[in-house]
Amino acid sequence: MSTARAFYTNLMAARSAIKDLGRLQQIARVLIRNGFGHWVSSLKLEGDLGEDAEARAPLDADLPADPALRSYRRLLSILRELGPTFVKLGQILSTRADLIPQALCDELKSLQDQVNPLPFEQLKGAIEEALGGPLEGAFTRLDEQPLACASIAQVHTAQLITGEEVVIKVQRPGIRATIEADLSILHFLARQAVEVIPEAETFRPDAILREFERAIIKELDFTYEARNLSRFAQHFAAWTTVHIPTLYGACSSERVLVMERLYGVKITEAAPKGHPMDEIARETVRMVFKQVFEDGFFHGDLHPGNLLILEDGRIGLIDFGMVGRLTPPMRAALADLLFHITTNHYEGVARTLYEISTHDGHIDYAQWEADVTELMDRHFSSTSLAEVDFGQIVRDLIEGAMRHRAQIPPDYTMFFKALMTVEGIGKVVSPDLDLLAECRPYVQRLVLERYEPERVLRELVDTLHGFGRFSKRLPHAAQQLLQQVESQRLGIQLSDAHLAARQAHAQRLLNRAALVAFALGLWLIALLLAVWGRGLPWGHTLSVLAGAGGTLLAARVLWRVLLSEEW
Repeated sequence: MSTARAFYTNLMAARSAIKDLGRLQQIARVLIRNGFGHWVSSLKLEGDLGEDAEARAPLDADLPADPALRSYRRLLSILRELGPTFVKLGQILSTRADLIPQALCDELKSLQDQVNPLPFEQLKGAIEEALGGPLEGAFTRLDEQPLACASIAQVHTAQLITGEEVVIKVQRPGIRATIEADLSILHFLARQAVEVIPEAETFRPDAILREFERAIIKELDFTYEARNLSRFAQHFAAWTTVHIPTLYGACSSERVLVMERLYGVKITEAAPKGHPMDEIARETVRMVFKQVFEDGFFHGDLHPGNLLILEDGRIGLIDFGMVGRLTPPMRAALADLLFHITTNHYEGVARTLYEISTHDGHIDYAQWEADVTELMDRHFSSTSLAEVDFGQIVRDLIEGAMRHRAQIPPDYTMFFKALMTVEGIGKVVSPDLDLLAECRPYVQRLVLERYEPERVLRELVDTLHGFGRFSKRLPHAAQQLLQQVESQRLGIQLSDAHLAARQAHAQRLLNRAALVAFALGLWLIALLLAVWGRGLPWGHTLSVLAGAGGTLLAARVLWRVLLSEEW
């Protein structure tokens, strides 16, 4: 009884934080109408519905014959009916095959913003606010009939007084308040789901919502998209085959974005126009690999509607509201993963996938490696490299990680989604496209760059600096540890039988660490002399001697380790 009372108290407290109780009632009605009344009942939301007859439809009505697929279709209908916040949530979830079943991801990919246009008069004020004056001061023509309508913004075409053709992306009035109210309800529902169904914690609903909230709040600020657009323009300034629209920042604001209008067709509709689709497909793949492996900054929503083939054959990119970022270590990890895939090094695939994933509990690594090896062997054993379905490999790897209760971080999954989308588009417009062959030069270059002398030298310097900082801190840390032992705030219990052995083992480890440090120091000296000591007397000889000394010390440590079998 006390548990039920605590649950009811928490429920009432959570409801008081919801910004729009009427919206909560609407969500409950939509759930019931689409056959998810059991969710409403489980979450104790029925009391919010009053006497609405439509909402009082039987909770077990219209159960699907095929539970999984029919439930996914109903969920799709619910998201569409509930509007922009839920549509965007579905679109983001469609990229998270590490969190939800792939079949549901496939269904959610069909989500598109389906909204009626707003009268231009409701948007005019926002545009004039961004301009700081009347429309006539900036535009000679502005078409009141929208070019496109989405849940967050509406797009109109116009001509600047300087003659350039532009598009104006205007945020729908009141959309921020609607989304903020929906977010508070979603957080409430996520907490209730975990309370009522503890197994829901496996899907980490709070983490999903935090990721979603960050993404959609950024979409509400068009200055964020403007910065992304400018950065893409810088990255592709030297590319003659890719065109990024020009931003007109003086006419833009947090709610209005004005940019160059691109004239072209979707990449999947370009073949009838006579464009060289094989070349365009390869260039599209190279464009994506440049974004990922060179820039660490890539388009997060690649689909045919955002990839245009312009009249002169260039690739035009639009819609920069969602981007992914990869740090140098993340890029190196992805390069390793793709390198191991393209070279059929299955153990390397297993190890790299394990390193980039996050784990909530213990994972049997031997079983993990066996599962990855079996999966990769199944894909490659009877298929040529050119015929391999890379998208299916990635989906299987992510689903395998899920079975081991591991998750792939969002930026990685966004990259995988982009790569799978490009592969799918590429095979439509150019059936002979070999994605793995196209990615191999980028991956090999990244792997080789890791062993360039300057980079190795920089990493050696960083390692020595780190070892130096550790050496300086070690006496103080040891002194503090001894003081805690003496004051009996820290107790250490070792049996007399093993004390001497443990001390000897610790001394061996310290000796090996010292030898490794000396070896690194000698290698560093050798590199410095090789790079900057060429003009010094005996510079080359000293470099060789230092390198040989470091190698001998490292070889001694390795030999001792091999003999002792202590890894």
